[in-house]
Amino acid sequence: MGLLSTDITKVKRLSLREVKLPTPELRIEYSTPILVERPPTNEEIAYSKLVIINPLIEELVECFNLISFTTGDRIKKIDLPKIERPQEVDKAKLITLAQKVIEGESNYSKEDIIDRIKEVNNISKDRAETGFNLMLQAGAISYTIGESYFLTGSTPF
Repeated sequence: MGLLSTDITKVKRLSLREVKLPTPELRIEYSTPILVERPPTNEEIAYSKLVIINPLIEELVECFNLISFTTGDRIKKIDLPKIERPQEVDKAKLITLAQKVIEGESNYSKEDIIDRIKEVNNISKDRAETGFNLMLQAGAISYTIGESYFLTGSTPF
């Protein structure tokens, strides 16, 4: 208990002013920057589509030193993914196919026509459905109220 009776005010206090810490070494770690691609703006997409349609627009922009309305910088051309245009449908081929598959003066259900296309051309059901839809779009076949289809130009009996 002798230690507890010591008067703290009479004891000499320690000071840390004399203590010097070593200077820390400065470590600079360089890291490779991460490149983040920003999505193209609507303006860049529109400009790139116009350049695809008419390449002289790009030359016009460069000659007049035209800039972007939103950023104030030169308009950038971006690489757009190629857009596949739908193939031109030969209506004459679809009409001859419809005449080969469907008899005149009669009507069939969608499934019957698809089965007939599949049998006549020896193709898969998916391809036969695509052919059916193309014939319908081309106007080679028409439909009646009861979800039955007939050869366009004939009477659906």
